[in-house]
Amino acid sequence: MSTIKIMPNLQRLKWWLGLTITTLVMVITPGVARAVDPGIRLTSSPVSMDLVVQPGTNTTRTLQLMNNGTSPVKITMHLDEFSAKGVNGQAIITQPATNDPSPKWVSFSPASFMAQPSVWESVKMTISLPKNAQLGYYYAVVFSPDVTAAPTTRANIIKGSNGVLVLVDTQSGNEKRAADIASFSVSKKVYEYLPATFTVSIHNSGNIYLAPFGNIYISHNANLTHTIAVLNVNPNGGNVLPQSNRDFSATWGDGFPSFQNKTIDGQVVHDKAGQPVQQLHWNFAETKKLRFGKYYAKLTLLYNNGKRTIPMTSTVSFWVIPWKLLSAAIIIVVAVVVAIWFGRKRIIRAVRVLVGKE
Repeated sequence: MSTIKIMPNLQRLKWWLGLTITTLVMVITPGVARAVDPGIRLTSSPVSMDLVVQPGTNTTRTLQLMNNGTSPVKITMHLDEFSAKGVNGQAIITQPATNDPSPKWVSFSPASFMAQPSVWESVKMTISLPKNAQLGYYYAVVFSPDVTAAPTTRANIIKGSNGVLVLVDTQSGNEKRAADIASFSVSKKVYEYLPATFTVSIHNSGNIYLAPFGNIYISHNANLTHTIAVLNVNPNGGNVLPQSNRDFSATWGDGFPSFQNKTIDGQVVHDKAGQPVQQLHWNFAETKKLRFGKYYAKLTLLYNNGKRTIPMTSTVSFWVIPWKLLSAAIIIVVAVVVAIWFGRKRIIRAVRVLVGKE
């Protein structure tokens, strides 16, 4: 009999959606290179799995694949491994080392099949862990299409959502869950208008993945006696892999006026570099949200070390100075003062004339 516990934090799956739905980059060794016909488009489900499997037990899960093309495609199940690539939640997919026994613990039924167009095909994946299994395992299940043209290169890109990332936690007594804030920063020290963007860099110094979460509190006071806004950090439960860093971002844009993405017919406009074009948005119903002065942002993050919840904190400060609005206001005030100064004699003479007539 086997036992399996699936971690309840379904929000973690959303992070892996962004990770796998785009592109799986595969490093392929000589003799096993694979090619993908540009006309082959595959969609897999689920996009990821986050499992807790006890050593000495096994579990079976169902994976599905849809062929979005117009012709049948032969699919062969292939198992790789993944690790962190960079700090933005990307993953690099590599072949397991020849002395790595963990791929032998995973099997598929069927191991290959013919994927018909617009039909969901099911594959059973069974993970059977030996009693000496420990720490975590990071599998990349790839639905590999069988194409007739042999590639000439040893590396290629698999396009579309045709892979599943599987994180396995054995809950071994050798696990060490530890993290710290590598850095907490704001994109500018002085803003004319919001939004202000914060970057939180987390380092996982342990040997198993973890998902920190928390908030950023915005205040005019260094002691945060009056909180203006609360921002969520890592609301989708993104994991940080062992011995790696991952950046999370949060944006405070609740101000008047504020820069927002420019849209045309509901579509975001991008510049030549592919970045969203920003334009200043004026909502005069929110004039009370005019931001001015020095602000403090306090980061409070939490993670579970397997025994208790560990807090982590950090603070940054920044300024919001709407100098164009201030300049316009100063010009108006100066103009009024000058007008009064040069017009005072006429006003006094007019008053005297009126008094004399009385």
